[in-house]
Amino acid sequence: MEGIINRFEGDHAIVEFTGRRMVEVCKEFLPAGLKEGDVIRCDDGVYVFDKVDTERIKKETKGMFDKMWE
Repeated sequence: MEGIINRFEGDHAIVEFTGRRMVEVCKEFLPAGLKEGDVIRCDDGVYVFDKVDTERIKKETKGMFDKMWE
């Protein structure tokens, strides 16, 4: 299951999973150093950072914003 870090609130991260489902995840279960917009995957209850998808989404988002301001 793939999710994107939406924001942090105290000891929790609010993660948007497929279908725009928002879930609170305790920071202690996440890899250290995550930021808003980072992509994570959850397999069998273990969360891992997905650097490839994070970079892809950042590039796509930047491209969309660049087109808006042309």
